[in-house]
Amino acid sequence: MKKFCVVTNSYKDKQLKTAYAISHYIYTHGGTCTIIDNVDEDTGDFKVLSVSEVPKETECVISIGGDGTLLHAAKDLNDLDAVFVGVNKGTLGFLAEISLDNIDSALDKLLNNQFHIESRMMLQGDVKREDKVVYSSVVLNDIVIHRGDELAITDYDVLVNGDILGTYQADGIILSTPTGSTAYNLSAGGPVARPDSHMIMLTPICPHSLGNRSIIFSRNDKIEVRIGQCRTPNEERRKVAFDGDGIFNIISGDVIDICEAEKATKIAKIDEGSFLQAIKDKLN
Repeated sequence: MKKFCVVTNSYKDKQLKTAYAISHYIYTHGGTCTIIDNVDEDTGDFKVLSVSEVPKETECVISIGGDGTLLHAAKDLNDLDAVFVGVNKGTLGFLAEISLDNIDSALDKLLNNQFHIESRMMLQGDVKREDKVVYSSVVLNDIVIHRGDELAITDYDVLVNGDILGTYQADGIILSTPTGSTAYNLSAGGPVARPDSHMIMLTPICPHSLGNRSIIFSRNDKIEVRIGQCRTPNEERRKVAFDGDGIFNIISGDVIDICEAEKATKIAKIDEGSFLQAIKDKLN
């Protein structure tokens, strides 16, 4: 590969030093590189990236920051026919696998096509209100339905392929991909899955029952979550978050449809190390 785009988090990559260093290395080794700062200067939040900002011939998007930077780049730039890889300046870094100590060797492998590609499934989420779609998004990690600022738990009716699974009384529900299994899903007690597998995981958040546990569904299943009545009249504060971003306010009676997205994210794998070893190293 010779045509790159670097998406960096300027809060973690101060003065874009790492981004410029990567760009310089790529140029001196016969490649081209575009740099985009993923932080909105006015709000300090992640900004939505536009495919129009990136050259159409881009083959690889390199994110600099934590897993969140890569997640947002993958979601916003998924229409590109490019592979994604992350430089970790965050904490755990399950997605951003390149460390600051091995950037040059990793770039050499990318430039010389010495890597393999993992196809990571994504989820499509649609928020429906009175049978009309009012918000949609595609995620690589998870869709989190949460009580938000509402202190009381909420009832969530869950249907799978049109059949009622049950009602969860909980703070919320996480719908996760295998890639997202090591994120909020793991913290909430959900299972860890190989990131290149294909399944959908449902994990309740602080369920008000001893019997509520995570459930693993097929990639072909269609999941529907119906939002129960608000327990505090006239104070609808519940929310749904798509990969921790794209936060949308939901109200009683809303329905959230979740299924496998048509597109997948291509992740460049440079390190051939075991996924189980990575889990052991990062979580211990």
